[in-house]
Amino acid sequence: MSEGAWAPLGRLARQPKFLACAAVLAVSAAGLQLSAQKLKWHFRKEAAPLRKSLDELDESQLEPYRVRQKIKVSNPDVEEALGTKEYIQWVLEDTSVPEADAARLMMLFVTYYTGNPDKVPHIPERCYVGGGGDVGRGRNLTLTVPGCGLASKADQLPVRLLEMEVPGGLMGRRPQAVAYFFAVNGGYAVDRNEVRNRLNSLTNRYAYFSKVEVSFAGGQSPEAQEAPRAVEKLCRVVAPVLYKEHWPDWEALKGRRSAEPARPVRERTGGAK
Repeated sequence: MSEGAWAPLGRLARQPKFLACAAVLAVSAAGLQLSAQKLKWHFRKEAAPLRKSLDELDESQLEPYRVRQKIKVSNPDVEEALGTKEYIQWVLEDTSVPEADAARLMMLFVTYYTGNPDKVPHIPERCYVGGGGDVGRGRNLTLTVPGCGLASKADQLPVRLLEMEVPGGLMGRRPQAVAYFFAVNGGYAVDRNEVRNRLNSLTNRYAYFSKVEVSFAGGQSPEAQEAPRAVEKLCRVVAPVLYKEHWPDWEALKGRRSAEPARPVRERTGGAK
């Protein structure tokens, strides 16, 4: 670019209005950084590693369920779309119910994400539709699940239950019930907007979330009134193990956060999608 081409920019830079705007921006940036340091705001979230990999989930603690199959994604593109290598997808058999019971075989699918506040949580409403499913009725439940950090809330775990139809069966479609919840920054949620709000809270230095999804793997789903009982039964076994042995100790992370200085504002990342 010729020297003459820079002339308009040079004249603009000497204009009083331009200089005033530049000064305001500079002062605002400095003030924001000082405020962030004083208030301990964290625009960039740091990773909160699992205490133990999900692959190390102790099968002996899952009784009366036993692991029938462990499924791993073999397609790299599918794993990339999943967005994490920390996951388990296990077929579990409830040995305490009759073999003909629709809840005898259940699928447990747990994923874990951390250090990325821009992550848009996958939810079955979207994933099953993408696979050709038809989502019918959805409802939010509260299940009684002791031992997963809910003592102050009477052990009431929020869970979303979906009733849908998916490809398969003699008629080309079959009913499928799917339940899920999120563990996020020391709490629980079923709404992904709530998940993103918790992840992006400026007062949290660390961020993580884990999705726990439960479905019925025997080719049929229980009656509508029986599905919540089967889901609650499995959650009462699995959720405490995940909380105590795998998900991060959130209270310990918060203590570490308060003892260490905030990072500069220049490390800020974009907001959630």
